[in-house]
Amino acid sequence: MFRYAPEVSGDDYVLFDPVGLRFLDCNRSAHARLEYGREDFLALDPAKIQADASESCVWLAKLAARMLQEGHGSFPTYHRSRNGLIHKVTVRFLRVQVGEQPVILQAFLDQTEEGEALWKLSRMYRQLNEAEELSHIGSWELVHATGHLSWSDETYRIFEVDPEEPPTSYNNFLDLVHPGDRSAVDAAYQKALLSGNGYRIQHRLLFADGREKHVLERGKTSYDNQGFPLITIGTVQDVTTMHELETQLEHAAYRDPLTDLPNKAATQRHLEQILQSRTYNDCIALINLDLDQFDSVNETFGPETGNRVLCSTALTLRNLLQPDDWVARLGSDEFLVIRHRGIGSQGAAIELGRWLQSKLGSGRLVGQTLPVQPTACVGVSCCPEHGSDARTLLQCANSALMEAKRRGRNQLQSYSTSVSQRLRDRLEMETQLDYAVEREQLRLVYQPQVDGNGMIVGAEALVRWTNHLGVTIPPDQFIPLAEQTGQIHGIGAWVIETAFAQILTWRSQGLIVPPIAVNVSAVQLEPRLPSLPDAITAAMQRNGLEASQVELEITETALMAYPKQAAEQLNALTTMGFHLAIDDFGTGYSSLATLHSLNLSKLKIDRCFVDRLEQTSADQAIVRATISMARELGLRTLAEGVETEKQWQLLLELGCDLFQGYLFDRPLPQDQFASKLQRATALIAA
Repeated sequence: MFRYAPEVSGDDYVLFDPVGLRFLDCNRSAHARLEYGREDFLALDPAKIQADASESCVWLAKLAARMLQEGHGSFPTYHRSRNGLIHKVTVRFLRVQVGEQPVILQAFLDQTEEGEALWKLSRMYRQLNEAEELSHIGSWELVHATGHLSWSDETYRIFEVDPEEPPTSYNNFLDLVHPGDRSAVDAAYQKALLSGNGYRIQHRLLFADGREKHVLERGKTSYDNQGFPLITIGTVQDVTTMHELETQLEHAAYRDPLTDLPNKAATQRHLEQILQSRTYNDCIALINLDLDQFDSVNETFGPETGNRVLCSTALTLRNLLQPDDWVARLGSDEFLVIRHRGIGSQGAAIELGRWLQSKLGSGRLVGQTLPVQPTACVGVSCCPEHGSDARTLLQCANSALMEAKRRGRNQLQSYSTSVSQRLRDRLEMETQLDYAVEREQLRLVYQPQVDGNGMIVGAEALVRWTNHLGVTIPPDQFIPLAEQTGQIHGIGAWVIETAFAQILTWRSQGLIVPPIAVNVSAVQLEPRLPSLPDAITAAMQRNGLEASQVELEITETALMAYPKQAAEQLNALTTMGFHLAIDDFGTGYSSLATLHSLNLSKLKIDRCFVDRLEQTSADQAIVRATISMARELGLRTLAEGVETEKQWQLLLELGCDLFQGYLFDRPLPQDQFASKLQRATALIAA
């Protein structure tokens, strides 16, 4: 029978009895492949080698009848080996006649490995397509000999091209690239083709409806032995979402969320770019602006109003400036303007700064109706005069601004080396002031306050500082610095505690101590800080004092900075029994309504009016009006800085009640003031 084997061409041969439904014979490969011995295999029911249990004797009988009828052919099936392994096979059959008995010659072609390979290949292809779809990364191939371009399914999806009408060449592909990016894409491809290196470029696709996509394209070319390009294989990735996210992150990293102006990081980058493209003769102006007393706007009107002021300031600056000027918000209330065209000199930069300052201070801010019109301090730096790198120029502009703010409101300062020196001195002073209380470098002196007869009726406690080098620093230098840096809180607490303890000491010595005036800084009244009345009450209780023995002095400007909060805290103190005096009256222009809302006991006339009292009738009129107003409000008046007999006499004639100044005494150390109290006590006793 096996002479017929070539006609069914296989490796495993079996003779099958279609009538008896049994195996008659087989070659060695047929039983060995299914891991049976020859006798065991021939004794098997042929249905038993089928992998599908449903293929029983009935199925086998039908199959035998079919093979007899057809005579020859093939069919696929699955065989199960003795150990359970499944084989995918194709069964080819041929009907032959042995005498009068028909016999079926079968050849089993095992296609398990081929099937697995095809299945794995199909699975890998499917997974690759799914991976490309998930990652939005398509692939493509360009055959240089023919110029034919082929794409993966995902590439068609990315380019939104019908696979039935594919772009078949490189030029077809270029037509799909955004016109603005076409030359850059082609240049990157041609350069890589010549150099043999791979290329990577991000570009846009433009669609008929005006939509754009951002894609990242990579490619690599293989070459023959002579250096001619064979195939370029590449990928294209849809990075539109990533690009949008990068844009959002860029915006978050380099834009101020409130005003939508560039921030400090963006300014640094922009300035570096300008400096790189700057020619030798170009001048660049940096105008650093800081709104005056912006904290008081937030505290008085609330942060919402403060934000409106900042947004309106940003809009005003943008509207005032040229389109290519740079406007940025660097910090809370700090803005920066950079102009790199049309600035011929440092003088022109200063003029620009003055012009912006005047516009902010005199005109209404655009955008919204606001309850305030803030002024601004300005610092100016220039390239090349003050540096040629971004960091130095920004630092110089900031240094100039700090110096302008030190001088007061609505000030302008151009950078110079002297400004840097003052800032270094200021920083050194600030550093040393941190340790002044700890190192016991502070002390109190007491300047007597007298009545019309020259009798002591009180004294003002004044703080003095002698630093680590033994140098006495004037109060008008370190007190403003302490207020700006917040160090005044520690110093103020020390002054209150020390003055209260000194009053207790003098009283324990049997001295009659008049009310001692202690200065309270405006900073100590800021609403966000712990309650001043609570702090003073605690110090008073620790020293066993009564409130009537202390007078608190607050400057008129403090009432203007925090009118509502100051009034609440100060009225709480006067309700407890403390005397309250307004210091430097006439310099802050507070309203009568503000004064009337406070339970005051005294107005202190500023020394600037007393100094000119002998020279100008205008100052005499101011002092006369102040004294008259004080009387109407039921307040006593005290003139500061009285240095001559004539000033004293004029003040007496104008009706002033109390006096303080060098004419009567300089500020005295505690022991010298105690001696004066001792003599006064002796006179009272006599």
